[in-house]
Amino acid sequence: MSFQKVIELEALEEGKIRTVKTKDLILALVRIEKTIYAFEDACSHDGEEISCGELRGTTLICPRHFAEFDITTGKVLKRPATEPLSLFPVKVEGGEVFVDWEEGS
Repeated sequence: MSFQKVIELEALEEGKIRTVKTKDLILALVRIEKTIYAFEDACSHDGEEISCGELRGTTLICPRHFAEFDITTGKVLKRPATEPLSLFPVKVEGGEVFVDWEEGS
């Protein structure tokens, strides 16, 4: 695994999605009940930005076609999407958030 530092933990507010541009992709990160989730900022349905969608608990609703995803698993909850979100491993050390986007699901 190749974890890279992407953001300071204190910059992630509970239940608010933040995006971070890397050299490879744009990551979306969200903090829910002390757990950080990271996924590619792209709807699996059409590749459009998903971070500006509505977050209801752990359900993210795509703003374009209203597909719904569980951000804890990436699983599709409501069509038109049929493929899950690409989730990435996250670790927190010393107040910093690290993500390995090369090992995504």
